[in-house]
Amino acid sequence: SAPCRKRSALVLYCCFLKYPDALRPCFKGLVEHLDDNEQSVVCSVVSVLCELVIRHPHNYLEMAPLFYRLLLSSTNNWMTMKLLKIFGALTPLEPRLTK
Repeated sequence: SAPCRKRSALVLYCCFLKYPDALRPCFKGLVEHLDDNEQSVVCSVVSVLCELVIRHPHNYLEMAPLFYRLLLSSTNNWMTMKLLKIFGALTPLEPRLTK
């Protein structure tokens, strides 16, 4: 169910903070939820990724096209703000993102 997927994404963030080694095996599954049909699930995953990007932006630079696609298709103001925060963290590493 959507509430379960939403909650599990948010719980994963707490796990990643406490056990950083858990990020690598769980990351692919987390990113797969960016294509979820339920907007609340996508927003939760974006929120988790936003916090991760702020901590280590260089690890997520290759995801910029995916974040940009989400930014263009987003109708959720909260998710748009999170995506802008992500680009704010990524832009100093890749100046081409400002264009």
